Amino acid sequence: MSGGLLSLCEHPSEKQRLLNDMSLLPGAIEEILRWVSPVMHMARYALEDTQIAHQAVKKGERVVMWYPSVNRDETVFPDGDVFNITRSPNDHLAFGIGEHFCLGAGFAKLELRVLYEELFRRFPDIELAGPVQRLRSNFIGGIKHLPVRFTPEN
Repeated sequence: MSGGLLSLCEHPSEKQRLLNDMSLLPGAIEEILRWVSPVMHMARYALEDTQIAHQAVKKGERVVMWYPSVNRDETVFPDGDVFNITRSPNDHLAFGIGEHFCLGAGFAKLELRVLYEELFRRFPDIELAGPVQRLRSNFIGGIKHLPVRFTPEN
């Protein structure tokens, strides 16, 4: 939630596109999930010898998937280092894949939709008001403190 707000504040033209047309919100949420990647990595052990791209992986070796990297893979996401709320297709892996896909993904997207609908309806001029303090973690890409300012509604 905070990572998405930060992303929109850091990309004011994309925020304005959304404010001008809230029907873009579902795509914006997908792009926020791709861009923010709340979980930084997931590690597994290889069950058998295999190869990933051109890298041999031996049985028992640890394999780590870095979500920020995979969600910007230029073979999947043209201009992956660009925040674009109308990106389509947007086959990000923010919630994992296959048997490791997060069961709460639908609920998380619903929470984001309701939050941003209400937040931008009430405070469309919300903006950053100071430095962001991130969570000290190499596993979770969270935000600890996100100072903002806005015009209170009447």
